[in-house]
Amino acid sequence: MQCAGDRNALRPIRVVSFEIFIQEGCLTGGLEPRIVSAVERVCHDVLGPDARPVTVSWTVIAKGHGFRGGKPSTTSLVRSRIPDGCDKATRARFLRAIGDAWCRIVGAAEEEVIVSARDWSWAG
Repeated sequence: MQCAGDRNALRPIRVVSFEIFIQEGCLTGGLEPRIVSAVERVCHDVLGPDARPVTVSWTVIAKGHGFRGGKPSTTSLVRSRIPDGCDKATRARFLRAIGDAWCRIVGAAEEEVIVSARDWSWAG
């Protein structure tokens, strides 16, 4: 991984956090543990073994409160905060791997998940 701080002799702990927003009824069958395992694996594989701990929070959007194109939404948002300074190639690989894992586990189409990753220090 190409992120700032890789040259430090003391290997800092790099927390990676996820906020996952799902539409009520779109995630069934107790898939949450599989999703958490998948994002932990992606963090380790793409961001490196020091990208830990990984935290995940869930928000369920109640039926009738999320719409896309005037119809009830089935889109989920997987929003993450990652270590500062990751290069574009690493970030792109991370985003693609999270999206692919989500679609594989949930059975969602690619257009039904939005994945984002911002640096920890970004205040926007």
